[in-house]
Amino acid sequence: MATLVSGQGNLRLVPSIALRPPRARRALSLVERVELWAQRRRERRALMQAPDMVLKDLGLSRADAVREADKPFWRG
Repeated sequence: MATLVSGQGNLRLVPSIALRPPRARRALSLVERVELWAQRRRERRALMQAPDMVLKDLGLSRADAVREADKPFWRG
């Protein structure tokens, strides 16, 4: 099924999106949650210490690394 969409003075057909309810996520135990937070913290610290050449290889800028490192450990 397709839907007719207008944009910039023309009409086009785009595929319809079927909306489904969100998947149920498995609840994490307290130990798993603390391990996840510790891993995020280690990864973000390593990202801040990475040289610009490594960030470029990853497709990231220094601003991207700083933005990610500034997140609190509990945010994914």
